[in-house]
Amino acid sequence: MHSDLDMRLGIRQTPTTRVILVRHGRSTYNEKGLYQGSCDDSVLTETGRNSAYQTGLALRELAIDAIYTSPLKRTQQTANEILAALSTATEALPLLQVADNLKEISMHYWEGLPYSYVREQFPEDYRCWQERPHQFEMRRQEAEGSGSTGSPIGQKEFVISDSSFLIERSENSVFPVLNLYEQARQFWQEILPRHIGQTLLLVSHGGTNRALINTALGITPAHYHALQQCNCGLSVLSFPAGASNPAQLEALNLTTHLGKTLPKLKQGRRGIRLLLVPCGTTNPEQTQKLAQLLKDETIHFSLNAASDNCQAIEKQLLQYHPATVQFQVLREDFPDDWQQTISARSSSEDTLSELVTGLVIAPEVTIRRFMSQVLGKGSEQLENLQLCQGAISVIHYPSPNQSPVLQAMNLGLPIATMKRQFRSPTSESNSSSSIRVSAKKLGICLKS
Repeated sequence: MHSDLDMRLGIRQTPTTRVILVRHGRSTYNEKGLYQGSCDDSVLTETGRNSAYQTGLALRELAIDAIYTSPLKRTQQTANEILAALSTATEALPLLQVADNLKEISMHYWEGLPYSYVREQFPEDYRCWQERPHQFEMRRQEAEGSGSTGSPIGQKEFVISDSSFLIERSENSVFPVLNLYEQARQFWQEILPRHIGQTLLLVSHGGTNRALINTALGITPAHYHALQQCNCGLSVLSFPAGASNPAQLEALNLTTHLGKTLPKLKQGRRGIRLLLVPCGTTNPEQTQKLAQLLKDETIHFSLNAASDNCQAIEKQLLQYHPATVQFQVLREDFPDDWQQTISARSSSEDTLSELVTGLVIAPEVTIRRFMSQVLGKGSEQLENLQLCQGAISVIHYPSPNQSPVLQAMNLGLPIATMKRQFRSPTSESNSSSSIRVSAKKLGICLKS
């Protein structure tokens, strides 16, 4: 509905389509550490079914107009558990619709193989998949079972932009990630015009969800692995009808409804994990909820932007963490220096074998700079990341030779309340010793 003020000013509001993405619950292949891809042999475990039902309970306050699922069994089982939970709140349930374009990435001859086997037997190919997913290639005749025991993967040079791919394709090759991106684009082009102004629920796969989010936000295939999707993690996109700008990301990989404070570390408990909290309008009640959420997490150090708001939030969040080493940031560009420090470690032997967790409390523009480094976009292009006040975003730096991962965005707020929280994008020990060494380069000082 248009407000009286909108009508007097001649402002025309456009309906927004909201899309909730859910990855399927834990499956038998997840349990065994096997590549799933688009094969349909993997089904939900009992844990997976329980998590799917809990996800449905978390969504009961939302009015969902349509539900789409991949044709694979593990997603349909997840969707049915979600529907069972939703039925406890309403009888007006939408029909479950199957969409082929929600199918998981095709990994061909890797499907059914253990992760460890692929890493050990095809190290160069695995490195290409992890570090250059946009160049990841499988030769069609071998991927479809020619009997070859060698790895059929090769590499090519590509010219890639946010909106198109210039690729030298051949009849004998497939490019799994590029094909998945095209599949995701086709899904958006087909589905969004049908549901303008509605709320959709998509039950799909980790790889497919990443491609859907990335194509909606204009993130290139080179950063395909930059977003994490946990089993039954919740992500939310909104699409302004008729808008030429990319979609808005409202939430990424929320897992608190599953009883998990922070998302699972896919690359293992090592490296550096940053918990990012924007310090705009202070809300002591919501900050206290975050403090309770983080109460049992180990926080080794904290960085704050030296403003009154940031310091007040830091003090409240760290009330249960007296041993945390606290720093104040003296430079506005410290995310850039942070990235340079992380990059410099790749040429040294300074690899953390254990996990170090830091809390960063800073203005939204600073948080977006951290995210821009992960997603390969300029911070000015990331205003479509709708950061919530009183919520946490998480970045994991697994090792100097591995790219960082945005694990979650806007943890700590129920999905049903997020839209009310958004601000306009235009508003604004031994371990202690090692942290002190980095502090000087980052332009920060130890609080007395």
